[in-house]
Amino acid sequence: MDTDSITDCLVLKIEEYEIDTNKLDVTLYILYDKKKHHFVLRGKRFSNKLDSCTFSFNCEFVNELTDFISFIICMKNKWTYVLYNYDNLPQESNDISYDFLKIHDHKGYELAGYNYQQFDIELLSKHLRMLRNVFNYYN
Repeated sequence: MDTDSITDCLVLKIEEYEIDTNKLDVTLYILYDKKKHHFVLRGKRFSNKLDSCTFSFNCEFVNELTDFISFIICMKNKWTYVLYNYDNLPQESNDISYDFLKIHDHKGYELAGYNYQQFDIELLSKHLRMLRNVFNYYN
């Protein structure tokens, strides 16, 4: 077995689309690092006239993550949720970049997708708890 990659890992992608223009504003990839017991968020904002840099954050609890996501994404805009099952992630979550997730983002990994949904914090919390609780051990 290749010890440099994880066999399977759920990754939730959230995209925010501006309600008036339907333009993509923010993309987030979220996964749960079972070994370190924290959520890993990788994101990028697109609405600026300048190309925004990517950002990365880690946190331990669902409510911390929902608070952060609710702050950076407008609740009035439309949200698209896609659940992926990546099978090629690096073993260390610190090595998983936004660019890596974006490059490997394709339909072959998609388990489910829901387009242009209204923000619902309870639904978001359920999705995040699922990431934490549904996993394969990869050691």
